[in-house]
Amino acid sequence: MPLTRKPRIAIMGEFSSGKSTLCNVLMGAKPLLEKVTATQLPPVWLSYGPDDAYTMGLDGHAYDLDLAELEQVSLETTEHIRIFMKSDILRYCDLIDMPGISDPSMSSEVWERMAHLADAVLWCTHATQAWRQSESGVWSTFPQEMRQNSLLLVTRFDKILGEKDRAKVVKRVKQETEGLFAEVYPVSLLQAMRAGNDETKWIDSGADDFAKALFDIVHRIIDEGHPEPGDAGKPAITPDPADETEVGQSLIAQAFERLTIIRNTPVIKVLPRRVEAKTERLLRTERPTAETGPTLVTFSDNIVGTTDAFPAGRMKIS
Repeated sequence: MPLTRKPRIAIMGEFSSGKSTLCNVLMGAKPLLEKVTATQLPPVWLSYGPDDAYTMGLDGHAYDLDLAELEQVSLETTEHIRIFMKSDILRYCDLIDMPGISDPSMSSEVWERMAHLADAVLWCTHATQAWRQSESGVWSTFPQEMRQNSLLLVTRFDKILGEKDRAKVVKRVKQETEGLFAEVYPVSLLQAMRAGNDETKWIDSGADDFAKALFDIVHRIIDEGHPEPGDAGKPAITPDPADETEVGQSLIAQAFERLTIIRNTPVIKVLPRRVEAKTERLLRTERPTAETGPTLVTFSDNIVGTTDAFPAGRMKIS
């Protein structure tokens, strides 16, 4: 049975690893988001829509939130902040922007209590010191089933200048994380954010390859998921309709739309002429000659290409 809610993708990594920039790339750098990611906050759960923001307290109660007062949200009493926005990526999945795992001013409990809600993780690791032991230690605590749906992004890849050095970093990281992620993608998030509508720059930044992989993961989570309690028999979740006045303009939106069309196009297999009839096959007991042509065998009443009838179960060799 497919998933009946949107997949939840957590954005994680060490402090200053590019998580906020990744969130901006995915969301289209909304002004509100810039304020959110610039503030030290508990996990921020981003969903599509016009609903009002709220905080979920550790006491299990939801509290209205004035986004102008984000700085006043308490880390000690708040589990997460829920914010609704109209953004391309949120039509397909929810994002959970986690605090840095190595932030010295914040207990790991702040993000640990939300980790179980995620279906997958986009893990950011800084290219110049990629995949530190501290990162490996934290990731080893995550469940095995999450690994096949998670991606490791080697961020700030433009900081490594030589092609040989870049290749060495990618090779090392892939070796050290083999089996821990679905794939490793080097990416320059600042270049991606500055690409605007320039598709060439977007591709060169590494964001296009990463976006395609994210699309595949979102749909794999849906296809291989399970209905929410009480939703048995309901159809799989589908993207929210695009509000074209606010979404649909970003390159990641265009990539997702193209991939959606491909995904929803039935695959039509054109069989070779000689195997169109299921009862007909070549009898390869001897090499056919120009005079005899290929030998045909049928177990139907009529041989293809002739009107001679035969009893069922018998065959004619020509």
